[in-house]
This record gives sequence, structure tokens and C-alpha cells, in this order.
Amino acid sequence: MNIRIEQWASIEELVKMSIGTDKGTWFADPGFGSELWLLKKTGKVDGQTAGTLEWLVRESLQWLITDGLAAGVDCKTERNGKSRIDYRVTVTKPDGSAATVQEAWDVI
Repeated sequence: MNIRIEQWASIEELVKMSIGTDKGTWFADPGFGSELWLLKKTGKVDGQTAGTLEWLVRESLQWLITDGLAAGVDCKTERNGKSRIDYRVTVTKPDGSAATVQEAWDVI
């Protein structure tokens, strides 16, 4: 992908951009983004949705590790009601410092 971190305000911005972009829609790289839109197609949050969301978020951020912008990515999810999942992404930077992004995903 060859994005230089200096081009962006923060790693948090890169995380939000990666998760918030539907995979296959970004002109510069069809592999960039997440497939969270697949969860919206089901129209529900069930016992497996939080785990699926966690996997999809981690998968969408793997490029940060591959490109050397992060040493690791962790994601924790928690179901919150019938249609919402809260998630927290922690990115460990190569220098050992960490950045955290907390968001919510809603099926509606």
C-alpha cells in the first residue's frame, strides 16, 4: 500500500479510515478497507456478530503491520443492546507506544 504515516494526522485517523471504508471501493487500492458492510446485510446482532466484527476490524487493519506502521493491532468488542456493538482498537506502534480508538457499530 505504501502510505507514509507522515501524510496523516495520526494513527487513529488511519484506523478510522480503514474501518470506515468499504473494501473494494477505494480507487487507489481495491484491497483497502473493511467488510463491515457484510454484517449490515444480515440486519441483526446475534451471539456471533461481535466476534465477526472483531475479526473484520483486525483484518482491515493488518496492512498497518505489513507496512511497518504498527507492531500490533488488538480489537475488543462488546455487544450493547439488540443492534449495537462497541469496539476498542489498540494499535501498538513500532516504538512501543499505543493509540486507542473507541467506536460503536450499529446494524441500523
